Amino acid sequence: MDDLLNKRAFLLDIEGVICESIDKEISLPLVEEFISKLQLNNIKIAIVTNISRNPKAVVLNKLQSMNLTIKPNELYTSGSTTTSIIKENYDNPHCFVISEWGLKKDLEDAGIYLSNNDANIVVVGANRNLTYRELNHAMRLVLNGAELICSGTTQYFKGTHNSETGYFLGESAIAQAISHATGKSIRYIGKPYPEIFNQVLSDLNVTADEAVMIGDNLTSDIRGANSLNITSILTTNDNLVNLDSIQDSDKPTYSIKNIEELYKKLF
Repeated sequence: MDDLLNKRAFLLDIEGVICESIDKEISLPLVEEFISKLQLNNIKIAIVTNISRNPKAVVLNKLQSMNLTIKPNELYTSGSTTTSIIKENYDNPHCFVISEWGLKKDLEDAGIYLSNNDANIVVVGANRNLTYRELNHAMRLVLNGAELICSGTTQYFKGTHNSETGYFLGESAIAQAISHATGKSIRYIGKPYPEIFNQVLSDLNVTADEAVMIGDNLTSDIRGANSLNITSILTTNDNLVNLDSIQDSDKPTYSIKNIEELYKKLF
């Protein structure tokens, strides 16, 4: 681990790394100090998350409420990345969106037209208020030729919603239901897919071997980093992980309990 402070950029996931849940807005031990130390060492920071249920501006406010010195250009959500990719790659996009208000807000703020009936793209984010009617309408649009995009890759996540705390279906589980019904493929935008990582590296002006990704999910954070030869660090958060049983594509370069442990090792 001694070489980590020679890296030029650290990419951090939010839930499971910075905090337990973004809904609680309480950072895990020594996260604030860890980020400050990296910045003092002139190491660039990027927060890279598959969260799309909250708009980027709200996620930023939640991070800043934890006393984290994160700037807007240092935060990459799957929602904001989805918005950028749709604007850059699709002519006259009309989007039907399954999501909580966050993804819709990101799309609307970017000037992307949201539509119910003439959509040529169905965009799926996490939605804890999802109705069968919405799901069925999305299925019909895809059967009629709309492209299916999933903003993020989360199967389920932990959070609090309407006084209920626990695990909730993620955007990938919802998109897979539509894909299964229609036989149409999903375009995923988020970790572990390379588009979000490549955007971060380009914006920070660093190469993959100059970057570190810290995450708690083997199939999104670690696999995504490994696919681009970014140094990967898994936070286990006291969960038992048998690294010997993990396939090479998902095996982290390093494994730690949490940021607190990493902070004490590096500083």
